[in-house]
Amino acid sequence: MFKKITLCVALALALCSCGSQKDLAYFQDVQTGTLDSTVGQINTIQPGDVLTISVSSSTPELAVPYNLFSARGQISSVAAANSSSKITSNVSYEGYSVNSEGCINFPVLGEIKVAGLTREQLAKQLQNTLKDVMPDPVVTVNFVNFYITVIGEVERPGTYNFPGDRLTLLEAIGFAGDLTVYGERTKVMVIREENGERHVEVLNLKSKDIFKSPYFYLKQNDVVYIEPVGAKAKSVSTFTTYFPIITSLASLGTSITMMIYYLSFASRAR
Repeated sequence: MFKKITLCVALALALCSCGSQKDLAYFQDVQTGTLDSTVGQINTIQPGDVLTISVSSSTPELAVPYNLFSARGQISSVAAANSSSKITSNVSYEGYSVNSEGCINFPVLGEIKVAGLTREQLAKQLQNTLKDVMPDPVVTVNFVNFYITVIGEVERPGTYNFPGDRLTLLEAIGFAGDLTVYGERTKVMVIREENGERHVEVLNLKSKDIFKSPYFYLKQNDVVYIEPVGAKAKSVSTFTTYFPIITSLASLGTSITMMIYYLSFASRAR
């Protein structure tokens, strides 16, 4: 009899485990082979962005005027160039803000149109321009404000900053510590604002179709929201609804108990 009960319990646990795994697994319809997907989206520079741009050369002193150093960094760079012909590694860079017209004010070169360019395109454009004034120019461009916000049922909700120009939804979720067991994997919402309009797309992490969505690759300031599963939402709602009632009943029960105890104690004292 005991063996039969043990077997039934083990079977029930196995069935529950299978059901749980099916609820939590991603890409359940994926098979071995190549998946169709959208071309990896590279974010372009837009008005309101902040960039860091560093210029270096085999002749370091010629690159100094084209770098936006802080006052301390500029002094260190000039001193290093005069003493050892090398720019120090502790130079701090300030950011270039892209104005409403899509331009930045670059040292020596003045105003430059950058909106619509990728980081790589802007770097190549500056390198070609600087070839006339210095040998072997190397230009590095990075975003300062590539922020993605991940909220809802994830382990570490928050706002994350990425230095690159391409980020997938899966990478953003990974930075946030993955979904909790209460995260609804079929309803992952991406909120995006473009040209003053807010767009919302709902993606299904259980389906391979997610790789075809233009929202699979995120853009600056996208918000990813993970909805809770219905069971958790319902339990939270039920608890919120009945908690005040339960608290009131408990308080009333305590008062009645204390009154009964007091009356009993008083009658014994007589």
